[in-house]
Amino acid sequence: MYYLRRFLIIFIIQIVIFAFISTIFIFNFNLERESLKKQSKQFTELIAKQAGIYFTNNKRKNTKAFISFLDSNIGIDELSSAFAITKPNIISIYFSNDIISGKVNAGVDENFQKDDAAEINKDEKYFFNNKYVAIRPFYETNEKPMGVVRVEVDNIPLILRTLSTNAVFYLLLFLILNNQAFLFYLWTKKKRPPISDTSYIKESSIGSIKIMQKIINQIIEDHKNETDEKNKN
Repeated sequence: MYYLRRFLIIFIIQIVIFAFISTIFIFNFNLERESLKKQSKQFTELIAKQAGIYFTNNKRKNTKAFISFLDSNIGIDELSSAFAITKPNIISIYFSNDIISGKVNAGVDENFQKDDAAEINKDEKYFFNNKYVAIRPFYETNEKPMGVVRVEVDNIPLILRTLSTNAVFYLLLFLILNNQAFLFYLWTKKKRPPISDTSYIKESSIGSIKIMQKIINQIIEDHKNETDEKNKN
């Protein structure tokens, strides 16, 4: 029963430590995800500008040709690395005529802006949306959008990135917290020797007597000094 109790205490302490470290991990992961969102928007904005230039000069609505042009001239992998994002799963080009007619579902509202409520922009997995979708319109010469660029980026690789980036910190934190928990355990378990130990009682009694003797001697000395002063006066 004694060992089972100790095991349960150790187990509970480990759960608390892991919960604390997991909270820090989730915080770091959310920071990485927010950074990915920001960088993905800038990445999509750049592609949208390139799409506007390309389709202004090329009237044929060939999206595959544009992606091939973009990859051969700039490089999608190089762009992803430059913006510090994971490689996009999908880069899609949707033209405004097809969106308005309902031929395609680009996940945008009537202003050709991203519709966060659209199901196509969500992919719930592992208790959170495991993909981020960035959408930007591209233009020809007038203000009316020619179409939109849609980029889908997977959030799952961020878990491995967060772990690899902070692995040493998490390990050190785990060791430090375990060390502090062990020291606290030793402090709470520090006891005086049992009462049956006569040597301890003897030492304690002698110490108490010595302290009392010092106090009595100090009182006698103070009283004597007061008496001498009165006699002098």
